[in-house]
Amino acid sequence: MLNLASDLRYKGAIDKLSNTMKDIFICEDHVIIIDGLKLLFQQSTDYRIIGHSLTGSGVIEKLEKENPDILILDLNLKDSDGFELIEEIRKTNKKLKIVVLTMYPDEFLIERARKLGANAYLQKSVSNDELLEALQKIENLEFYLSKALMEENERRRKFRDHFAYKMKLTKRELELIPLFARGISSNQIAEQLSISTLTIDTHRKNIFRKLEINTSIELVNFAHENKLL
Repeated sequence: MLNLASDLRYKGAIDKLSNTMKDIFICEDHVIIIDGLKLLFQQSTDYRIIGHSLTGSGVIEKLEKENPDILILDLNLKDSDGFELIEEIRKTNKKLKIVVLTMYPDEFLIERARKLGANAYLQKSVSNDELLEALQKIENLEFYLSKALMEENERRRKFRDHFAYKMKLTKRELELIPLFARGISSNQIAEQLSISTLTIDTHRKNIFRKLEINTSIELVNFAHENKLL
């Protein structure tokens, strides 16, 4: 009888703990990343992984079925665009916390993810401690950006301000150079920045004139040489 009572108390404690844990679903096409996350959360009493997908296909349906609290999402999936997934998810699910886990530190991508409804943006090099910290903070924060990215963005901002002054570029022109260099279309940029494609094309002409270049390849080389990418 004592053993039975003890077992029941233990089961009750486990059930109570399970009810307070946050459920995580992972959408990531690198198995090594998924395995690392599984290892991390196996040791957690606050979070548990309830499912994962190596592709973006069918993820919306899986999220509806599993109903997790948190989605950890890679932007660059083999079969899907992570941004499009965020946008699609937010049409029907406003409560799900979306944590972007990616290789890309680009400010344009960070801002795009934030505007579409992501709750956090982290690089895959983030420490386990900061990942757990981010998961805690997004409960009350509208958007969490990793410390390394905040520091890098501030460093780039200071460099760009000095560079813009030297080259007589406007802040908007300086903002557009890395986007043009990456081959992002005028339509995509116009949509993200809420300005017309005509304005984008005018900025492009002014940039080429000020930098004394004539081709997109020259712009890419210029951006790399001056650490604008």
